[in-house]
Amino acid sequence: MFSKIQRRHVIIGMLFLCWVVGFIDKTAINIAIIPISEEFGLSPDHQGMIISAFFLAYSMTQLIGGYLVDRFGARRVLSSAVAVWSMGTAVSGAVHNAVGLAAARAMTGAGEAVFPAGGSVAITEHFDKSQMARAKSVLQSGASVGFAVGSIVITALIAAHSWQMMFFVLGGVGLLLSAALFFVMKPANDAPVVKEKVEKVSEKKRIGALLKNSLTWKITLVYFFTNIVFWGLQSWLPSYWVKVKGMSMVQMGAYSMIPPALGFISFLTSGWLLDRFFHQKEKYLICIGSAVSAVFIYLMANEESIPLAFAYLSVSNVFLNAISISVFVSIMKHFPQNTVGTATGLINSLAQLGLLRISDADRRCPFGNQPELRDRVFRDRRLRCHCLRHRNNLSRRPRQKACRQTA
Repeated sequence: MFSKIQRRHVIIGMLFLCWVVGFIDKTAINIAIIPISEEFGLSPDHQGMIISAFFLAYSMTQLIGGYLVDRFGARRVLSSAVAVWSMGTAVSGAVHNAVGLAAARAMTGAGEAVFPAGGSVAITEHFDKSQMARAKSVLQSGASVGFAVGSIVITALIAAHSWQMMFFVLGGVGLLLSAALFFVMKPANDAPVVKEKVEKVSEKKRIGALLKNSLTWKITLVYFFTNIVFWGLQSWLPSYWVKVKGMSMVQMGAYSMIPPALGFISFLTSGWLLDRFFHQKEKYLICIGSAVSAVFIYLMANEESIPLAFAYLSVSNVFLNAISISVFVSIMKHFPQNTVGTATGLINSLAQLGLLRISDADRRCPFGNQPELRDRVFRDRRLRCHCLRHRNNLSRRPRQKACRQTA
């Protein structure tokens, strides 16, 4: 049906589309939680439970999903995963309380958890190592497209219909893609499957070798902290732009598509650089991405202008994406082919643990329920409190003010 080179491109293209929809589903709750919390009267604790449910299931299912892909192949496991997360998304629109919504989001998270490992295994099956980074970058760029398109799609569906209809539409699209993926990945006699000659060992020895490999834990630490930064921004910023900065949901959605639009280009560029200049040297690109993204996140946090803040956020996303693609390419190029799925699942699973408390950040803030006061404290740099110094000197100068206002 397809020539050898065409077929592998069709498979990557279908995986790309699935990941676009997957990331729209993944981030939908970050925007939908605003009208949902108003309709259900949710407290910050309940909002945190709903958002954390996805990441908890996502983290717990990663390792299992990666193992299943190594055992049963990418086709069956990937198509089933897309179906599971799509059903979870559709169910999210039918529930009527916080507990039901948390359960539906957990189902979505469990399905999406399988996709990173499954996508990596599919690439190792159809591409050699000199092409893997570019293939993975195309797949990973689906995340940026999902973010960019998702902000518009989600806000438009909510504004035109309701948050319930938004979840129903996304779930239906995902189920159609699941069936299409199963058909496209059907084995063919001329399929360009790339297989390494790997000595057959028991499952115990295979997993043991993975756990003893120091590279496993180095990559885990890198991705752990990268995820905290990236998803911390994605989870907190939508509510911050609307509640604190006073943006409308449509305006916020339009601005929010800028960073991932540039991220799409950065994924493709990073993949080319990894194959061309950083082959077996992915750690150097990780170091560059970490340093530059940190600088621009600092600039964004201290910027008053919304357009400039989004510009700084866009640049930081470019280099965070370079770290992300380097992590997954390192796994595909440095681990045995029969362990890529399990290694990806393990590393991704441990890296997600840092996300479980992100949703509590706003609740922990002492001004969480007073956005006007919080905005004043965060933005007015002239007001600097020296309470600690006052406490230390209180016994000597009891009349000293606890705080002083500096010019």
